[in-house]
Amino acid sequence: MASCPVPFRDVELTLEEEQQCHDRAFQLLDRTLRSYDERDGQGEGRPSTPRHHSDLDNTQWKLLKTQDDASLYVERYNREQRDLNLLGGGWENPVTMLMVGTIRGDLDEVMLGVETPDFASLKARSETFTKHAVDGAVLSKLASATEDDPFRYMGIQWLMFEHYWPLSVMVHPRDFVSLASFGTMTRTNGERIGYEVVLPANLSRFPPLPKPFVRAKMMYTAIFKQLEPGIVDVYLHTYVETQSFILDKLVVSSMWKSNLGFWGSPQMAESKKLQWCITHCSSQRQQHRKQMSPTSLDACRQCVEKRIRAGANKDERNTSGQLILQE
Repeated sequence: MASCPVPFRDVELTLEEEQQCHDRAFQLLDRTLRSYDERDGQGEGRPSTPRHHSDLDNTQWKLLKTQDDASLYVERYNREQRDLNLLGGGWENPVTMLMVGTIRGDLDEVMLGVETPDFASLKARSETFTKHAVDGAVLSKLASATEDDPFRYMGIQWLMFEHYWPLSVMVHPRDFVSLASFGTMTRTNGERIGYEVVLPANLSRFPPLPKPFVRAKMMYTAIFKQLEPGIVDVYLHTYVETQSFILDKLVVSSMWKSNLGFWGSPQMAESKKLQWCITHCSSQRQQHRKQMSPTSLDACRQCVEKRIRAGANKDERNTSGQLILQE
């Protein structure tokens, strides 16, 4: 996919707009935490062992797909009527889906893997999760990491992607302008959780693009909690706009594949750490070279030249292969 120019300028939101973003993100997080507690009969945050991911209440949730460490459900009745204020306007046929299971790893590793504080990490994660090339940008950053919460982030993000052929013939390219929030928190019952909240930004300064683009909606909350050493509980509550009253197989397959990307977050964390080491070591080497004296650099060049000549003339290896020592 050819790179698409960013159609929006980086902006600084007004204080009123920032407060609205914080309120909406907190409202969705609070709503999801209450749903998370209800799943296990915890009520009021009482500690409880989560039900197995493949055995949720079948009067409320219909199981769509499952594997050893994850299950995908769709809600059986139209609960969205109670969440109209939460969803905002413009939704036609919203469906509630739930992905639950466990990830092998530690909470901090999972959070490091999923966080996207800049567009480079957002692009890498989006392409890993969706298997599609994406364009986009971080349009506005509203909160960043602190000493107490190194994963804290809130920002307005723009993403655009289009399907590969032959789906590209039938499905228009789509873009998202989303409010994203990450972080960790300790609940009143002492449990430490990680979270990710993503919902439509709903800001008039980011209007829909002209055709053929379609402004899509993405709204979900992911909750992560350490159950025991090496095991993280995952609760991914999503609102999906299906464009029809039938939840077709294409939507289910797409949701399943993209949501399973969260299960690869520990590997993404390792990649980020490796990239940091490479960048950091390269920076240190450059700094070291800058600090070296011209005499030392000249000595290094002479050493290299000697080694090259030594390799080209095996008969003189014992003499010309010796390093020139500089005092």
